[in-house]
Amino acid sequence: MSEVVTTWTGRTACALQAALRMTNEGFAAKLGVAVRTVAGWHRNPEIVPRTEMQQILDVMLERVNGGARERFTAALSRGDVPTTAAPTPAVDPVVSQMAADMALMQARIDALQEQLGALALRMLT
Repeated sequence: MSEVVTTWTGRTACALQAALRMTNEGFAAKLGVAVRTVAGWHRNPEIVPRTEMQQILDVMLERVNGGARERFTAALSRGDVPTTAAPTPAVDPVVSQMAADMALMQARIDALQEQLGALALRMLT
């Protein structure tokens, strides 16, 4: 049976992460988002990600292998959806700082993209 998620939440995204047996860093990299985004889903499991992220999660779910799909479906059917992150291996402080800097740059890029979208919309109207 193929599980369909009509609206992704932090809880369902974390269930997919757990089913894939990925750390926050690995899952964030696979999705192309900042680690703080994934951590935010763990802190607030009721949050509903933006539409673009919903689409990315849909595609990721479509591409998972049978074992991961079964773990995801079982977690949802049991209501056994994790809200804590998978253990994260120790990271070099320099790498941590670089990751933090990259997350900050990504946040700035996201803000600029929103501003450009708003500007383009104003120009069309």
